[in-house]
Amino acid sequence: MRECPKCGMCYGDDVSVCQFHDTETKQVLPGSQRLAGRYLIEKRLGRGAMGQVYLARDENLGTRQVAVKTVRPDLLSNEDLQEGEAIARFEREARSAASIRHPNVVDVTDFGQSAEGVFFLVMEYVKGETLHDLLRREGTLAVQRALDLLKQMAAGVEAAHEAGILHRDLKPANIFLLKTGRKMDDGFIKVGDFGLAKMVGDAATEISAKQGPASRGIIGTPEFMAPEQMHSERPIDVRADVYALGTIAYMMLGGRVPFTGDLMQIISSKMTQQPPPLSKLRSDIAPEIERAIMHALATAPENRPATASDWIDELSAAVEKSAKIPENSSNIGRLVVLAPVGAEVYVDDERRGSIGSSGKVILSSVPPGRHILRVSQRGLRDDERVIEIREDAAEQVIQAALKSELERQNAGSQQSGGASSRPGESVPDVVVCTNCNSRYAAGVKFCGRCGNGKFQTLDGGSVPSQASPTTTSLNQQNQQNQSNQPQPTAPHRFTVNASQPPLNVSFNCPRCNRLLPPNSKFCGGCGLQITSNLQPNQLTQPQSNFVQSSNRPPAQVQCHNCGAIYAPGTKFCGKCGSHI
Repeated sequence: MRECPKCGMCYGDDVSVCQFHDTETKQVLPGSQRLAGRYLIEKRLGRGAMGQVYLARDENLGTRQVAVKTVRPDLLSNEDLQEGEAIARFEREARSAASIRHPNVVDVTDFGQSAEGVFFLVMEYVKGETLHDLLRREGTLAVQRALDLLKQMAAGVEAAHEAGILHRDLKPANIFLLKTGRKMDDGFIKVGDFGLAKMVGDAATEISAKQGPASRGIIGTPEFMAPEQMHSERPIDVRADVYALGTIAYMMLGGRVPFTGDLMQIISSKMTQQPPPLSKLRSDIAPEIERAIMHALATAPENRPATASDWIDELSAAVEKSAKIPENSSNIGRLVVLAPVGAEVYVDDERRGSIGSSGKVILSSVPPGRHILRVSQRGLRDDERVIEIREDAAEQVIQAALKSELERQNAGSQQSGGASSRPGESVPDVVVCTNCNSRYAAGVKFCGRCGNGKFQTLDGGSVPSQASPTTTSLNQQNQQNQSNQPQPTAPHRFTVNASQPPLNVSFNCPRCNRLLPPNSKFCGGCGLQITSNLQPNQLTQPQSNFVQSSNRPPAQVQCHNCGAIYAPGTKFCGKCGSHI
């Protein structure tokens, strides 16, 4: 079977070029596109340390879609094992995983080995997103919302424990949110990959006494593993999964895992240190909730709750005890960005500050809605993502993930169905408006505060005006080629009805639909000037152009030249000036 390296579409061995991207396909699996004569593989959803995950169609059941996870052959072979012993263990554990029947567990429906020697598991295909995707977009969650999700996770984990099965590799990437169709609903939780770590790990760790923490770290995910999982001699029971649930809860409320670093740093920290208190990461967490989560993160298993249900009951009681109506009169909360010292933070291409010695920067003026967050540091690959600021959140914490190119290549696993990332970019220079001294990322065309089109670098060097006649004429020419609607040259005065409510909330630019901060006078994307001192008969655009940020559509327009993402309706790229 062959696969397009760009989009993941799968083809038979006779197809050498992807029909969607004109990209040369590559051989990924021995045999045909039809696995075991039944499952027609259509597209790769993701890859990880244990194998790859594909979307497939079960031809015995017509149109039913399933997820097929292939297992790397080298994980089922070991020089210390007798021939066939690892395969027999794989089959036993696959049967055990398939025996779990619970609404909050991803069903395992089949397993086997193809004629070409490919080992595979067939699982329920969950349409939606992972908890990893949700946390990357929103950072921390409200306490009650996190508890609702954790209750479903704990229910699925407890059902597996009652069947005598440990997960061993619980993490946000294995938690799936099955969408229910209701816009304000996070979806129905499904916990996946039960028993897979044991299937491929036991044979490689229990037989050989010389295997140590490093080998176990390859199978599990160190950030979420209990300390006893990193010792080959220590027994592992249900409290290891309780530790992982506590780590997930810590991340949902604190924005990061308790311990980070390379494998040996994580092992050392977990053996010798207590996790940093949640109150150091987020100021609105009640002490009762913090104690409940720290209880699950105790180093010694005997100091943790005995079962997942015991822990979730303790956490529920803490949330109920600390519940109160938030006294937040403003619809703009605080955004806390965690990143290495010296990193630069940009929101919608506007520089908002740099990370100080505390390891974080606090932004209190980011309006609700979707924005582009970019965290940059020289020598590291930028973390650029779409984030969503919620109206009901007093505080959200987002942990930036800055990695070198080598670290990205050596990453242990990737998320199922993970979004593609753009090529690495250098840290953008910071430019200063020559009129009001506002700071922006290099490439901005107009100052969002005063409308000026001239900037200079921090060292005083002059930056040519981004709104030069040449650029304007080129943009107008592109506009005429692609649309019959005329594009006014910037800056262009736009008047706002004085009877409108004061612009003390975020709103969209009437021309380019870019989300603007409260009281903006100019659009930083197209240079449109906005005033509010004229009468209703002087209004040049309908009042309906102003929308609250909660109704603002998601950013879905991408510049074909530089790849920058903007809200629908954007006509010109704020970075390179290309017509979109």
